[in-house]
Amino acid sequence: MNSEVLSKPFLAEKPKEVDAYIKSMLEKNVTPPEYHGAYWRPGYTCHDLLRYNWTQYRNCKYYYRYYGRYYY
Repeated sequence: MNSEVLSKPFLAEKPKEVDAYIKSMLEKNVTPPEYHGAYWRPGYTCHDLLRYNWTQYRNCKYYYRYYGRYYY
């Protein structure tokens, strides 16, 4: 079991990087796109995407900050 756990990548939240990204995108007035990946499910939060892909997590956090809701 330990080798199975260790074989998966560890994706940290990196809140400072996420906040800097969100700030820069808001300053540029960039509208976040709708989600087009394969991992989003009803009832998920952005944190659920972190187990799959950090960039999707970051984009979800921006989407949530911009619209005040999660993806549909």
